[in-house]
Amino acid sequence: MPDLRSLIFLTVALLLGASAALADPHALLRQGGDLLRQGRTEEALVVLHDAARRLPEPAQAAGLLGEAYLQLGMQHLNQGAAPAAREAFAEAKSYLPNDFRPWQGTAIAWLHDGQPAAASGELHEALTLAGERSELLLLLGRAHYAAGELEQAEAAWVKAAERGAGSEAAPLLEKVRRELRAEQAMRRDLAGRFTLAYAPGVSDALAAQVLEVLEDAYAAIGAELGYYPEADIPVLLYAREDFAAVTRSPEWAGGVYDGKIRVPLGGVKRMSPPLRALLYHEYAHVVVRFLGQGRVPVWLNEGIAEMAGRRQFAVPHGSASPAGQRIDKAMLERPFSELPVGLVPQAYAQSHARVQRLVELCGWPALGELLQRLGTGTSWEAAVTAAYAPCGYDWPRLQVELMDKLH
Repeated sequence: MPDLRSLIFLTVALLLGASAALADPHALLRQGGDLLRQGRTEEALVVLHDAARRLPEPAQAAGLLGEAYLQLGMQHLNQGAAPAAREAFAEAKSYLPNDFRPWQGTAIAWLHDGQPAAASGELHEALTLAGERSELLLLLGRAHYAAGELEQAEAAWVKAAERGAGSEAAPLLEKVRRELRAEQAMRRDLAGRFTLAYAPGVSDALAAQVLEVLEDAYAAIGAELGYYPEADIPVLLYAREDFAAVTRSPEWAGGVYDGKIRVPLGGVKRMSPPLRALLYHEYAHVVVRFLGQGRVPVWLNEGIAEMAGRRQFAVPHGSASPAGQRIDKAMLERPFSELPVGLVPQAYAQSHARVQRLVELCGWPALGELLQRLGTGTSWEAAVTAAYAPCGYDWPRLQVELMDKLH
């Protein structure tokens, strides 16, 4: 049996041998590739950059480095970190200048941040490199659609359908063509972050008042949740029949936010407290969507919107169901448009009660942090614990506080 000194010398020799092997740039490339396939992206980047420094031709590492930065960009996107994703994709472009994917990834990151014009520019570069690939055309159509450029969106989706994406493009084309029919006679206006289109039956004076109220909501809700979207926010004011045709929403819906604020105002002549509440409600959905990146439970989304709206007018969605009646919490995870009509007022009431209690316990800043953490992909329990720890709560303790609101 070797003594301790021999074991030490053996260990040192093995380590030196491993170090010498890793000093071989080609071995480093292989190690970096293995780390990349395992999803250990940041470790792979360290090793691959080391290999590039040692190689007589650093370009030999370019392909793997480009793939690593692409993978890092997608990881950032999945975490809701669009700016970091754009930085990673910019690095990928430098290593893969003829590959369309870094431009595609950057476009997706701009769309996450509500910047469709920037996304369109990236997608045109991608199309130049790759030709008219259907997935790029579908994405380009979404960018034009988000920018309110409906005819350009239709043209992109028609091309996507011609290139084999008919099943994906068909519902998009149906939707955009409904909107084109409804909006072809609309007038346009702009204020701050809001771009407004309104039907002929809506007066210029009322349209201007709508913009003023939305600007007020932008300031008030932004101050509470600590977030002011930098994207332009489309707002469309419809006649009632056009609203129903475009949104396919239930009759009780006073408005819709689906990336655009849509409100039926046919026959409405002036601003009123209920309309002001509705606009605050829909704008709150905008903030929740940007902060939460689509990862916010339905009840929390609707409860925040109700909090915003009810301070302008008491109950914009009608009275709650009889005292003591509760909707199962699993039902509150579904879009309220899927609920039986008779349960909708209670769904809003319970969601409002939950969020009101959250605000009472720890204020609006904690709620804003909760949304941000959810938006990065943090689990519900971890996000609640991080946001409410300063007030002494983790999720189990918060559940006790909210028990009568949650069940």
